[in-house]
Amino acid sequence: MRVTSRGPSDRPELLETHQLLIAVAAMVLMLLPFLTTLSDLIDSFVLQFQWYAFLQDIIAPMEGKLIAVILQYVFGMTAIVSGPSVIILGNPSLKVYISWICIGWQSAALLAVTLVAGLRGPYTLRSKTLCLIAAVEGTFVIGLLRMASVILVDMYVGHIPAIIYHDYGGTVIIITWLALFWYFAFTFILKHK
Repeated sequence: MRVTSRGPSDRPELLETHQLLIAVAAMVLMLLPFLTTLSDLIDSFVLQFQWYAFLQDIIAPMEGKLIAVILQYVFGMTAIVSGPSVIILGNPSLKVYISWICIGWQSAALLAVTLVAGLRGPYTLRSKTLCLIAAVEGTFVIGLLRMASVILVDMYVGHIPAIIYHDYGGTVIIITWLALFWYFAFTFILKHK
């Protein structure tokens, strides 16, 4: 019996999804300064209509609690949550406000684009469901780690580097996560009918 490894050329759906991801990544990175400005405009527009209340009042404090847990148990910091703010106690101390616009809607949008492309093939319903669950859970965890890392950059490098990292590094992190996820999904999760 001869065993051969399966590469991307043997899996056209993997190649197609990675091509889509590369195209989206190139567009996002090229348009990043515009998207950052657009994000600020969306923020000011949504604030006028109070559409953000659910995200700000429910989701941001929940994510803040999870970020505090990461900072405490992974990095050994003393972190408390007050509404949508995470407060790091110690030297230095830091209070970080988690705005509704920072909770990961851009990551969710990029995930949705890749899900449309990645789940199109003739896969079993079970494997598509597992892939969807893993993608959503993984993207959520990556988002929490991204937000915790912004706090770490702010504490140990400075506020301006943290803003730059928040605005630009977050996009690189999510694109890298999605590329790795889809490679894993096509290799181990998605099964043909």
